[in-house]
Amino acid sequence: MRVTNSIRNIVTGVFGQVLNMLVNFVVRTVFIATLSEAYLGINGLFTSLLTILSFMELGIGGALYYAMYKPMAERDLEKVQSLLRLYRAAYRIIGFAMFFAGLAMLPFLSYLVRGSTDLVDLRLVFVLYLLESATSYWFFAYYSAVLYTDQKNYVIALIHYVASLVTMAARLVILLSLRGTPGLCFYCYSAMGVVANILKNLLVRARVRKLYPWTRDNRADPLPREEKRAFFKNVVGTCTNKICKTLNDGIDNTIISAYVGLSAVGVYSNYLALKIYVNRFLSAIFSAMTASIGDLCAVESQEKKESFFRTLQFTYFWVYGFCAICFWTLYNAFIAGVWLRDTRWLLPDRDVFLIVFNFLLLGLTEDVSKYRDVNGLYWQTKYRYVLSSLLNVGLSIFLTGPAGLGITGALLGTTASILVLICYDPILVYRAVFHRGAGSYYRTYLGNLALILATGGLVHGLCLPFSDYTVGNFLARVGMCLAVPNGLWYLLYRKDPRFTYLRNVFLRLLRGGLRRVRGKGTPPETTG
Repeated sequence: MRVTNSIRNIVTGVFGQVLNMLVNFVVRTVFIATLSEAYLGINGLFTSLLTILSFMELGIGGALYYAMYKPMAERDLEKVQSLLRLYRAAYRIIGFAMFFAGLAMLPFLSYLVRGSTDLVDLRLVFVLYLLESATSYWFFAYYSAVLYTDQKNYVIALIHYVASLVTMAARLVILLSLRGTPGLCFYCYSAMGVVANILKNLLVRARVRKLYPWTRDNRADPLPREEKRAFFKNVVGTCTNKICKTLNDGIDNTIISAYVGLSAVGVYSNYLALKIYVNRFLSAIFSAMTASIGDLCAVESQEKKESFFRTLQFTYFWVYGFCAICFWTLYNAFIAGVWLRDTRWLLPDRDVFLIVFNFLLLGLTEDVSKYRDVNGLYWQTKYRYVLSSLLNVGLSIFLTGPAGLGITGALLGTTASILVLICYDPILVYRAVFHRGAGSYYRTYLGNLALILATGGLVHGLCLPFSDYTVGNFLARVGMCLAVPNGLWYLLYRKDPRFTYLRNVFLRLLRGGLRRVRGKGTPPETTG
Protein backbone atom coordinates (compact mmCIF):
# COMPACT_ATOMS: atom_id res chain seq x y z
CA MET A 1 0.00 0.00 0.00
CA ARG A 2 2.92 2.31 0.77
CA VAL A 3 4.34 2.07 -2.76
CA THR A 4 0.88 2.36 -4.30
CA ASN A 5 0.11 5.58 -2.43
CA SER A 6 3.54 6.98 -3.28
CA ILE A 7 3.08 6.26 -6.99
CA ARG A 8 -0.42 7.73 -6.95
CA ASN A 9 0.97 10.85 -5.31
CA ILE A 10 3.87 11.01 -7.77
CA VAL A 11 1.73 10.59 -10.90
CA THR A 12 -0.74 13.23 -9.76
CA GLY A 13 2.04 15.57 -8.72
CA VAL A 14 4.07 15.19 -11.90
CA PHE A 15 1.21 15.75 -14.35
CA GLY A 16 -0.21 18.57 -12.25
CA GLN A 17 3.14 20.28 -11.89
CA VAL A 18 3.90 20.04 -15.60
CA LEU A 19 0.59 21.67 -16.45
CA ASN A 20 0.96 24.23 -13.67
CA MET A 21 4.54 24.99 -14.72
CA LEU A 22 3.56 25.57 -18.34
CA VAL A 23 0.73 27.93 -17.37
CA ASN A 24 2.95 29.82 -14.91
CA PHE A 25 5.61 30.14 -17.59
CA VAL A 26 3.11 31.58 -20.07
CA VAL A 27 1.85 34.06 -17.48
CA ARG A 28 5.41 35.10 -16.59
CA THR A 29 6.24 35.61 -20.26
CA VAL A 30 3.17 37.81 -20.73
CA PHE A 31 4.08 39.66 -17.50
CA ILE A 32 7.56 40.46 -18.87
CA ALA A 33 6.13 41.57 -22.23
CA THR A 34 3.37 43.67 -20.63
CA LEU A 35 5.13 45.27 -17.67
CA SER A 36 8.70 46.49 -17.20
CA GLU A 37 11.55 44.66 -15.47
CA ALA A 38 11.08 46.99 -12.48
CA TYR A 39 7.63 45.43 -11.88
CA LEU A 40 9.28 42.03 -12.11
CA GLY A 41 11.81 43.20 -9.54
CA ILE A 42 9.05 44.35 -7.17
CA ASN A 43 7.38 40.95 -7.54
CA GLY A 44 10.65 39.14 -6.79
CA LEU A 45 11.52 41.36 -3.83
CA PHE A 46 8.13 41.11 -2.10
CA THR A 47 7.96 37.36 -2.70
CA SER A 48 11.31 37.01 -0.95
CA LEU A 49 10.27 39.29 1.93
CA LEU A 50 7.17 37.21 2.54
CA THR A 51 9.25 34.04 2.35
CA ILE A 52 11.29 35.45 5.22
CA LEU A 53 8.13 36.39 7.15
CA SER A 54 6.82 32.85 6.81
CA PHE A 55 9.09 31.92 9.72
CA MET A 56 6.01 32.78 11.81
CA GLU A 57 4.80 29.28 10.99
CA LEU A 58 7.51 28.21 13.45
CA GLY A 59 7.77 24.77 11.93
CA ILE A 60 4.55 23.66 13.60
CA GLY A 61 3.51 21.92 10.39
CA GLY A 62 6.58 19.67 10.32
CA ALA A 63 6.29 18.87 14.04
CA LEU A 64 2.60 18.06 13.65
CA TYR A 65 3.17 15.76 10.68
CA TYR A 66 5.81 13.87 12.66
CA ALA A 67 3.38 13.55 15.59
CA MET A 68 0.54 12.40 13.33
CA TYR A 69 2.27 9.68 11.27
CA LYS A 70 1.86 6.96 13.90
CA PRO A 71 -1.72 7.73 15.07
CA MET A 72 -2.86 8.00 11.44
CA ALA A 73 -1.22 4.66 10.59
CA GLU A 74 -2.89 3.06 13.64
CA ARG A 75 -6.18 4.95 13.09
CA ASP A 76 -6.07 6.48 16.59
CA LEU A 77 -8.67 9.08 15.62
CA GLU A 78 -8.95 10.58 19.08
CA LYS A 79 -5.24 11.45 19.08
CA VAL A 80 -5.47 12.84 15.54
CA GLN A 81 -8.42 15.06 16.49
CA SER A 82 -6.52 16.39 19.52
CA LEU A 83 -3.54 17.24 17.31
CA LEU A 84 -5.81 18.97 14.79
CA ARG A 85 -7.33 21.05 17.57
CA LEU A 86 -3.87 22.22 18.55
CA TYR A 87 -2.94 22.85 14.92
CA ARG A 88 -6.11 24.86 14.26
CA ALA A 89 -5.45 27.25 17.14
CA ALA A 90 -1.77 27.62 16.25
CA TYR A 91 -2.42 28.45 12.60
CA ARG A 92 -4.97 31.13 13.43
CA ILE A 93 -2.46 32.81 15.71
CA ILE A 94 0.32 32.47 13.12
CA GLY A 95 -1.78 34.10 10.39
CA PHE A 96 -2.49 37.17 12.51
CA ALA A 97 1.09 37.36 13.83
CA MET A 98 2.44 37.29 10.26
CA PHE A 99 0.00 39.97 9.14
CA PHE A 100 0.82 42.42 11.93
CA ALA A 101 4.57 41.75 11.68
CA GLY A 102 4.31 42.56 7.99
CA LEU A 103 2.49 45.81 8.72
CA ALA A 104 5.33 46.77 11.05
CA MET A 105 7.74 46.48 8.09
CA LEU A 106 5.89 49.09 5.99
CA PRO A 107 7.92 52.12 7.17
CA PHE A 108 11.16 50.37 6.17
CA LEU A 109 10.30 49.35 2.62
CA SER A 110 12.07 52.33 1.08
CA TYR A 111 15.39 51.13 2.57
CA LEU A 112 15.11 47.81 0.74
CA VAL A 113 14.82 49.36 -2.73
CA ARG A 114 17.93 50.91 -4.27
CA GLY A 115 16.82 54.19 -5.80
CA SER A 116 13.11 55.02 -5.93
CA THR A 117 10.08 54.01 -7.95
CA ASP A 118 6.83 55.80 -8.66
CA LEU A 119 5.34 52.93 -10.66
CA VAL A 120 3.01 51.85 -7.85
CA ASP A 121 2.40 52.46 -4.17
CA LEU A 122 4.87 49.95 -2.73
CA ARG A 123 3.05 49.86 0.61
CA LEU A 124 -0.28 48.91 -0.96
CA VAL A 125 1.29 46.19 -3.10
CA PHE A 126 3.15 44.85 -0.07
CA VAL A 127 -0.12 44.63 1.89
CA LEU A 128 -1.63 42.57 -0.95
CA TYR A 129 1.34 40.18 -0.87
CA LEU A 130 1.07 40.11 2.93
CA LEU A 131 -2.60 39.13 2.77
CA GLU A 132 -1.72 36.39 0.30
CA SER A 133 0.71 34.87 2.83
CA ALA A 134 -1.56 35.33 5.85
CA THR A 135 -4.58 33.73 4.17
CA SER A 136 -2.53 30.59 3.54
CA TYR A 137 -2.83 29.99 7.32
CA TRP A 138 -6.44 31.06 7.74
CA PHE A 139 -9.61 29.49 6.34
CA PHE A 140 -9.11 25.89 7.55
CA ALA A 141 -5.54 25.40 6.32
CA TYR A 142 -4.93 22.78 9.02
CA TYR A 143 -7.21 20.25 7.30
CA SER A 144 -4.47 19.42 4.78
CA ALA A 145 -2.51 17.64 7.55
CA VAL A 146 -5.05 14.79 7.57
CA LEU A 147 -4.60 14.05 3.88
CA TYR A 148 -0.84 14.49 4.00
CA THR A 149 -0.19 12.09 6.88
CA ASP A 150 -2.63 9.55 5.44
CA GLN A 151 -0.46 9.42 2.27
CA LYS A 152 -3.18 11.10 0.19
CA ASN A 153 -1.43 14.34 -0.67
CA TYR A 154 -2.43 13.69 -4.30
CA VAL A 155 -5.87 14.98 -3.24
CA ILE A 156 -4.29 18.21 -1.97
CA ALA A 157 -2.24 18.46 -5.16
CA LEU A 158 -5.28 18.14 -7.41
CA ILE A 159 -7.14 20.86 -5.52
CA HIS A 160 -4.15 23.18 -5.53
CA TYR A 161 -3.54 22.67 -9.24
CA VAL A 162 -7.15 23.41 -10.14
CA ALA A 163 -7.16 26.56 -7.99
CA SER A 164 -3.78 27.64 -9.39
CA LEU A 165 -4.89 27.15 -13.00
CA VAL A 166 -8.00 29.25 -12.39
CA THR A 167 -5.85 31.94 -10.75
CA MET A 168 -3.28 31.94 -13.57
CA ALA A 169 -6.05 32.21 -16.16
CA ALA A 170 -7.50 35.20 -14.31
CA ARG A 171 -4.03 36.80 -14.07
CA LEU A 172 -3.52 36.29 -17.80
CA VAL A 173 -6.80 38.06 -18.52
CA ILE A 174 -5.80 40.91 -16.20
CA LEU A 175 -2.38 41.35 -17.87
CA LEU A 176 -3.84 41.43 -21.37
CA SER A 177 -6.92 43.55 -20.67
CA LEU A 178 -5.25 46.15 -18.41
CA ARG A 179 -1.88 46.45 -20.15
CA GLY A 180 -2.65 50.08 -21.00
CA THR A 181 -2.72 50.96 -17.28
CA PRO A 182 0.28 49.09 -15.84
CA GLY A 183 -0.20 50.33 -12.27
CA LEU A 184 -3.80 49.10 -12.01
CA CYS A 185 -2.81 45.92 -13.85
CA PHE A 186 -0.13 45.14 -11.23
CA TYR A 187 -2.52 45.82 -8.33
CA CYS A 188 -5.14 43.42 -9.73
CA TYR A 189 -2.48 40.84 -10.60
CA SER A 190 -1.22 40.90 -6.99
CA ALA A 191 -4.70 40.69 -5.48
CA MET A 192 -5.43 37.39 -7.24
CA GLY A 193 -3.04 35.57 -4.90
CA VAL A 194 -5.34 36.29 -1.94
CA VAL A 195 -8.35 34.86 -3.79
CA ALA A 196 -6.38 31.73 -4.76
CA ASN A 197 -5.35 30.88 -1.19
CA ILE A 198 -8.87 31.25 0.19
CA LEU A 199 -10.24 29.07 -2.61
CA LYS A 200 -7.62 26.34 -2.05
CA ASN A 201 -8.24 26.08 1.70
CA LEU A 202 -12.03 25.98 1.37
CA LEU A 203 -11.82 23.23 -1.25
CA VAL A 204 -9.43 21.16 0.89
CA ARG A 205 -11.74 21.50 3.89
CA ALA A 206 -14.75 20.33 1.88
CA ARG A 207 -12.86 17.30 0.54
CA VAL A 208 -11.46 16.28 3.93
CA ARG A 209 -14.87 16.48 5.58
CA LYS A 210 -16.28 14.22 2.89
CA LEU A 211 -13.48 11.62 3.06
CA TYR A 212 -13.12 11.73 6.87
CA PRO A 213 -16.53 12.51 8.43
CA TRP A 214 -15.00 12.32 11.91
CA THR A 215 -13.17 15.64 11.25
CA ARG A 216 -16.54 17.39 11.57
CA ASP A 217 -16.37 16.75 15.32
CA ASN A 218 -14.57 19.71 16.91
CA ARG A 219 -14.96 18.50 20.50
CA ALA A 220 -11.65 16.67 20.82
CA ASP A 221 -9.89 16.64 24.20
CA PRO A 222 -6.64 18.60 24.57
CA LEU A 223 -3.39 16.66 24.38
CA PRO A 224 -1.96 15.42 27.72
CA ARG A 225 0.63 17.72 29.27
CA GLU A 226 3.53 15.31 28.62
CA GLU A 227 2.70 15.03 24.94
CA LYS A 228 2.30 18.79 24.63
CA ARG A 229 5.73 19.24 26.19
CA ALA A 230 7.34 16.83 23.68
CA PHE A 231 5.43 18.43 20.82
CA PHE A 232 6.50 21.97 21.68
CA LYS A 233 10.09 20.89 22.18
CA ASN A 234 10.06 19.81 18.55
CA VAL A 235 8.32 23.09 17.67
CA VAL A 236 11.15 25.07 19.30
CA GLY A 237 13.63 23.13 17.19
CA THR A 238 11.64 23.61 14.02
CA CYS A 239 11.11 27.27 14.90
CA THR A 240 14.86 27.86 14.82
CA ASN A 241 15.22 25.78 11.68
CA LYS A 242 12.34 27.54 9.95
CA ILE A 243 13.58 31.04 10.73
CA CYS A 244 17.02 30.22 9.41
CA LYS A 245 15.84 28.28 6.37
CA THR A 246 13.50 31.09 5.28
CA LEU A 247 16.32 33.59 5.73
CA ASN A 248 18.53 31.43 3.52
CA ASP A 249 15.80 31.09 0.89
CA GLY A 250 14.66 34.69 0.82
CA ILE A 251 17.74 36.78 1.59
CA ASP A 252 19.35 36.87 -1.88
CA ASN A 253 16.68 38.95 -3.61
CA THR A 254 16.45 41.32 -0.64
CA ILE A 255 20.22 41.95 -0.55
CA ILE A 256 20.44 42.29 -4.34
CA SER A 257 17.59 44.84 -4.27
CA ALA A 258 19.23 46.87 -1.50
CA TYR A 259 22.77 46.88 -2.97
CA VAL A 260 22.34 46.44 -6.74
CA GLY A 261 18.77 47.51 -7.64
CA LEU A 262 15.32 46.31 -8.67
CA SER A 263 16.33 45.70 -12.30
CA ALA A 264 19.04 43.26 -11.16
CA VAL A 265 16.41 41.47 -9.05
CA GLY A 266 14.24 41.24 -12.17
CA VAL A 267 17.04 39.60 -14.19
CA TYR A 268 18.02 37.22 -11.37
CA SER A 269 14.38 36.33 -10.67
CA ASN A 270 14.03 34.79 -14.15
CA TYR A 271 16.76 32.26 -13.32
CA LEU A 272 15.19 31.76 -9.93
CA ALA A 273 11.75 31.22 -11.48
CA LEU A 274 13.04 28.54 -13.86
CA LYS A 275 14.78 26.81 -10.96
CA ILE A 276 11.59 27.02 -8.88
CA TYR A 277 9.58 25.43 -11.70
CA VAL A 278 11.96 22.49 -11.80
CA ASN A 279 12.09 22.27 -7.99
CA ARG A 280 8.30 22.11 -7.87
CA PHE A 281 8.33 19.35 -10.44
CA LEU A 282 10.89 17.39 -8.43
CA SER A 283 9.00 18.13 -5.22
CA ALA A 284 5.90 16.58 -6.79
CA ILE A 285 7.90 13.38 -7.17
CA PHE A 286 9.84 13.27 -3.91
CA SER A 287 7.39 14.96 -1.54
CA ALA A 288 4.83 12.37 -2.63
CA MET A 289 7.02 9.79 -0.87
CA THR A 290 7.49 11.72 2.39
CA ALA A 291 4.42 10.38 4.18
CA SER A 292 5.31 6.84 3.05
CA ILE A 293 8.87 7.30 4.37
CA GLY A 294 7.40 8.55 7.65
CA ASP A 295 5.22 5.47 7.83
CA LEU A 296 8.21 3.24 7.02
CA CYS A 297 10.38 4.85 9.72
CA ALA A 298 7.55 4.50 12.26
CA VAL A 299 6.93 0.77 11.83
CA GLU A 300 9.71 -0.96 9.82
CA SER A 301 13.02 -2.57 10.80
CA GLN A 302 16.40 -0.87 10.97
CA GLU A 303 17.67 -2.84 7.98
CA LYS A 304 14.75 -1.84 5.77
CA LYS A 305 15.07 1.84 6.70
CA GLU A 306 18.76 1.89 5.80
CA SER A 307 18.27 -0.08 2.59
CA PHE A 308 15.65 2.34 1.37
CA PHE A 309 17.87 5.30 2.32
CA ARG A 310 20.67 4.02 0.05
CA THR A 311 18.21 3.68 -2.82
CA LEU A 312 16.89 7.19 -2.13
CA GLN A 313 20.43 8.61 -2.16
CA PHE A 314 21.08 7.01 -5.55
CA THR A 315 17.80 8.39 -6.91
CA TYR A 316 18.63 11.95 -5.80
CA PHE A 317 22.09 11.66 -7.35
CA TRP A 318 20.69 10.73 -10.76
CA VAL A 319 17.75 13.16 -10.80
CA TYR A 320 19.46 16.25 -9.37
CA GLY A 321 22.70 15.54 -11.24
CA PHE A 322 20.85 15.37 -14.55
CA CYS A 323 18.87 18.55 -13.78
CA ALA A 324 22.02 20.44 -12.73
CA ILE A 325 23.77 19.55 -15.99
CA CYS A 326 20.71 20.68 -17.93
CA PHE A 327 20.61 23.99 -16.03
CA TRP A 328 24.30 24.70 -16.62
CA THR A 329 24.09 23.84 -20.31
CA LEU A 330 20.69 25.34 -21.15
CA TYR A 331 20.04 28.33 -18.84
CA ASN A 332 21.46 31.14 -21.01
CA ALA A 333 20.74 29.30 -24.27
CA PHE A 334 17.06 29.10 -23.35
CA ILE A 335 16.66 32.67 -22.03
CA ALA A 336 18.51 34.41 -24.87
CA GLY A 337 17.91 31.94 -27.70
CA VAL A 338 14.34 30.77 -27.17
CA TRP A 339 12.41 32.64 -24.48
CA LEU A 340 13.23 36.37 -24.24
CA ARG A 341 15.71 36.45 -27.15
CA ASP A 342 17.68 39.33 -25.64
CA THR A 343 21.10 39.11 -23.97
CA ARG A 344 20.29 41.91 -21.52
CA TRP A 345 18.37 39.29 -19.50
CA LEU A 346 21.51 37.16 -19.02
CA LEU A 347 23.75 36.80 -15.98
CA PRO A 348 27.52 36.19 -16.26
CA ASP A 349 28.66 32.57 -16.46
CA ARG A 350 30.09 32.65 -12.92
CA ASP A 351 26.68 33.59 -11.48
CA VAL A 352 24.93 30.92 -13.53
CA PHE A 353 27.42 28.33 -12.27
CA LEU A 354 26.85 29.34 -8.64
CA ILE A 355 23.06 29.15 -9.04
CA VAL A 356 23.42 25.63 -10.47
CA PHE A 357 26.08 24.55 -7.96
CA ASN A 358 23.91 25.62 -5.01
CA PHE A 359 20.96 23.77 -6.52
CA LEU A 360 23.09 20.62 -6.85
CA LEU A 361 24.63 20.79 -3.36
CA LEU A 362 21.19 21.07 -1.78
CA GLY A 363 19.61 18.46 -4.03
CA LEU A 364 22.19 15.82 -3.09
CA THR A 365 21.33 16.31 0.62
CA GLU A 366 17.57 15.88 0.18
CA ASP A 367 17.80 12.20 1.19
CA VAL A 368 19.19 13.26 4.58
CA SER A 369 16.60 16.03 4.90
CA LYS A 370 13.76 13.55 4.29
CA TYR A 371 14.95 11.16 6.99
CA ARG A 372 15.72 14.02 9.38
CA ASP A 373 12.21 15.43 9.07
CA VAL A 374 10.19 12.22 9.23
CA ASN A 375 12.16 11.15 12.31
CA GLY A 376 11.45 14.45 14.07
CA LEU A 377 15.10 15.50 14.47
CA TYR A 378 14.28 19.20 14.71
CA TRP A 379 15.64 20.01 18.16
CA GLN A 380 19.05 18.55 17.32
CA THR A 381 19.56 20.75 14.23
CA LYS A 382 18.71 24.13 15.73
CA TYR A 383 22.30 25.36 16.23
CA ARG A 384 23.37 24.25 12.77
CA TYR A 385 20.60 26.32 11.19
CA VAL A 386 21.57 29.39 13.22
CA LEU A 387 25.20 29.11 12.12
CA SER A 388 24.30 28.59 8.46
CA SER A 389 21.93 31.57 8.43
CA LEU A 390 24.33 33.94 10.16
CA LEU A 391 27.04 32.92 7.73
CA ASN A 392 24.71 33.40 4.74
CA VAL A 393 23.45 36.85 5.77
CA GLY A 394 26.83 38.16 6.92
CA LEU A 395 28.82 36.94 3.91
CA SER A 396 26.11 37.91 1.41
CA ILE A 397 25.89 41.49 2.70
CA PHE A 398 29.67 41.92 2.83
CA LEU A 399 30.40 40.34 -0.56
CA THR A 400 27.48 42.02 -2.35
CA GLY A 401 27.95 45.51 -0.88
CA PRO A 402 31.38 46.46 0.58
CA ALA A 403 33.29 43.88 -1.50
CA GLY A 404 31.43 44.97 -4.63
CA LEU A 405 30.74 41.48 -6.04
CA GLY A 406 27.04 42.17 -6.65
CA ILE A 407 24.88 39.11 -7.36
CA THR A 408 27.96 36.87 -7.17
CA GLY A 409 28.45 37.86 -3.52
CA ALA A 410 24.88 36.92 -2.55
CA LEU A 411 25.25 33.52 -4.23
CA LEU A 412 28.60 32.82 -2.53
CA GLY A 413 26.98 33.52 0.85
CA THR A 414 24.34 30.92 0.03
CA THR A 415 27.03 28.39 -0.94
CA ALA A 416 28.73 28.83 2.44
CA SER A 417 25.46 28.24 4.31
CA ILE A 418 24.78 25.02 2.35
CA LEU A 419 28.25 23.68 3.19
CA VAL A 420 27.43 24.03 6.91
CA LEU A 421 24.34 21.88 6.37
CA ILE A 422 26.35 19.22 4.54
CA CYS A 423 28.94 19.08 7.31
CA TYR A 424 26.43 18.37 10.09
CA ASP A 425 23.07 16.88 9.04
CA PRO A 426 24.34 13.51 7.71
CA ILE A 427 26.21 12.89 10.97
CA LEU A 428 23.04 13.60 12.96
CA VAL A 429 20.79 11.36 10.85
CA TYR A 430 23.23 8.43 10.78
CA ARG A 431 23.78 8.63 14.52
CA ALA A 432 20.09 8.99 15.45
CA VAL A 433 18.45 6.75 12.83
CA PHE A 434 21.08 4.18 11.79
CA HIS A 435 23.19 4.25 14.99
CA ARG A 436 26.55 4.48 13.25
CA GLY A 437 28.97 6.95 11.67
CA ALA A 438 28.31 8.80 8.42
CA GLY A 439 31.62 8.08 6.70
CA SER A 440 30.03 5.94 4.00
CA TYR A 441 27.53 8.71 3.25
CA TYR A 442 30.24 11.33 2.70
CA ARG A 443 32.25 9.00 0.46
CA THR A 444 29.18 8.37 -1.67
CA TYR A 445 28.20 12.07 -1.66
CA LEU A 446 31.62 13.28 -2.79
CA GLY A 447 31.86 10.52 -5.39
CA ASN A 448 28.45 11.45 -6.79
CA LEU A 449 29.34 15.16 -6.83
CA ALA A 450 32.64 14.51 -8.64
CA LEU A 451 30.93 12.32 -11.24
CA ILE A 452 28.24 14.95 -11.89
CA LEU A 453 30.81 17.74 -12.26
CA ALA A 454 32.95 15.62 -14.60
CA THR A 455 29.91 14.68 -16.70
CA GLY A 456 28.82 18.33 -16.77
CA GLY A 457 32.28 19.34 -17.96
CA LEU A 458 32.09 16.74 -20.74
CA VAL A 459 28.65 17.98 -21.86
CA HIS A 460 29.85 21.60 -21.73
CA GLY A 461 32.82 20.76 -23.96
CA LEU A 462 30.64 18.90 -26.46
CA CYS A 463 28.29 21.91 -26.64
CA LEU A 464 30.99 24.49 -27.44
CA PRO A 465 30.27 24.34 -31.20
CA PHE A 466 26.66 25.35 -30.38
CA SER A 467 27.44 28.53 -28.45
CA ASP A 468 25.37 31.01 -30.48
CA TYR A 469 21.94 31.80 -29.03
CA THR A 470 19.64 30.23 -31.62
CA VAL A 471 16.74 27.79 -31.40
CA GLY A 472 18.69 25.20 -33.40
CA ASN A 473 21.70 25.36 -31.09
CA PHE A 474 19.41 25.14 -28.06
CA LEU A 475 17.86 21.93 -29.41
CA ALA A 476 21.31 20.50 -30.07
CA ARG A 477 22.26 21.24 -26.48
CA VAL A 478 19.07 19.55 -25.25
CA GLY A 479 20.05 16.43 -27.20
CA MET A 480 23.50 16.41 -25.56
CA CYS A 481 21.95 16.81 -22.09
CA LEU A 482 19.57 13.92 -22.66
CA ALA A 483 22.04 11.51 -24.20
CA VAL A 484 25.38 11.99 -22.46
CA PRO A 485 24.59 11.92 -18.69
CA ASN A 486 21.90 9.24 -18.89
CA GLY A 487 23.85 7.08 -21.33
CA LEU A 488 27.11 7.31 -19.37
CA TRP A 489 25.48 6.67 -15.99
CA TYR A 490 23.47 3.77 -17.37
CA LEU A 491 26.69 2.11 -18.52
CA LEU A 492 28.22 2.66 -15.07
CA TYR A 493 25.25 1.58 -12.95
CA ARG A 494 23.16 -0.82 -15.03
CA LYS A 495 24.13 -3.75 -12.74
CA ASP A 496 23.97 -1.80 -9.48
CA PRO A 497 21.32 -3.24 -7.08
CA ARG A 498 19.88 0.25 -6.47
CA PHE A 499 19.36 0.83 -10.18
CA THR A 500 17.94 -2.67 -10.61
CA TYR A 501 15.48 -2.11 -7.75
CA LEU A 502 14.22 1.18 -9.20
CA ARG A 503 13.91 -0.30 -12.68
CA ASN A 504 11.95 -3.30 -11.38
CA VAL A 505 9.57 -1.10 -9.35
CA PHE A 506 8.94 1.05 -12.40
CA LEU A 507 8.33 -1.95 -14.68
CA ARG A 508 6.04 -3.63 -12.13
CA LEU A 509 3.93 -0.52 -11.78
CA LEU A 510 3.89 0.02 -15.55
CA ARG A 511 2.62 -3.52 -16.11
CA GLY A 512 0.01 -3.05 -13.41
CA GLY A 513 -1.16 0.18 -15.03
CA LEU A 514 -1.44 -1.50 -18.44
CA ARG A 515 -3.51 -4.33 -16.96
CA ARG A 516 -5.91 -1.82 -15.48
CA VAL A 517 -6.21 0.06 -18.77
CA ARG A 518 -6.94 -3.21 -20.62
CA GLY A 519 -9.50 -4.23 -17.99
CA LYS A 520 -7.74 -7.46 -17.02
CA GLY A 521 -8.06 -6.96 -13.31
CA THR A 522 -6.40 -5.00 -10.58
CA PRO A 523 -2.88 -5.97 -9.59
CA PRO A 524 -2.29 -6.75 -5.94
CA GLU A 525 -1.24 -3.89 -3.69
CA THR A 526 2.50 -3.70 -3.08
CA THR A 527 3.61 -3.18 0.50
CA GLY A 528 7.28 -2.37 0.12
